[in-house]
Formats: sequence, structure tokens, C-alpha cells
Amino acid sequence: MNLEEALEGVTSILLDSAPVIYYFEKNPRYISHMDRFVDHWEKSNLVCVTSPITLAECLIHPKRLGLSDLAETYKSQTFGGDKSRFRMIGSREADLAAEIRGKHNLTLDDAFQVAVAMTAGCQTILTNDRVFARVEEIRAIILGDLEE
Repeated sequence: MNLEEALEGVTSILLDSAPVIYYFEKNPRYISHMDRFVDHWEKSNLVCVTSPITLAECLIHPKRLGLSDLAETYKSQTFGGDKSRFRMIGSREADLAAEIRGKHNLTLDDAFQVAVAMTAGCQTILTNDRVFARVEEIRAIILGDLEE
């Protein structure tokens, strides 16, 4: 399946950290997928949802290396805008994350990503982490599994 087929009918998607990092840091293996994703996003009604987990994970590398421009790019371009939603984590997400973690044996941060996606009404998560494929409650689009 290619990216366009995977996105068919999707109106809201949670962006996990890796795809965001691949895009802004131009990862040679995944940049073509991410360029196509951004092109689709810009031309469609697709809403991208992110969470504090995504933001924190994206900021680790720039902060560790003192790359303040890259950190600001992540904050301004990924986590705001007309077709983006930054969802905070509250007690509803915490309760759901605990349930998901217990059921699917995910790490707590991954369980929170699923909980945020579900409470935000996302149909899918864009990720490169195969652990999300275990979760029946929401579909995962795994970049490494996509055809060019």
C-alpha cells in the first residue's frame, strides 16, 4: 500500500514523533514519504494532531545539540496552524492510556499517543513504530511498510 491509499478517507491523524523528525531533518530514507504526506495534507481537509509527547520527543535532539533554530521550527511549524491541533493531556487521556498500556503492553508514552489520538477523534496514527500495529482501537500507518 502506498501513502495515498493509506490516507484514503482519513480526516484526522495523529503525528507520532518520528515522521515529524524525518520531515524537518530530511531523513533520506523517509523524506519522499513525508514530502508526499505534507503535499496531501496541504491539498486536503486533513487535520494533523500532535501532543506534548510528540513535541518533547522532537525537541530532544535540537536541545541536546543547542540547535535553537530547529527547536523553534518544530514548535512553530508543527504544532500550530489552521489544520493542526495540539492536544493537551488530561485526566481523560491518562485513564485511557492506562487502559491501553495494560491491554497492549505499550510504553506509557506510546499509550498516551494512542489515547490522545482516540480522544481527538483521529482515525489513524502516522508513525514508524510497529508497536502501534498491536492496537486494534486505532489504525497505524507505518512509514517503513509503505510502498513508494
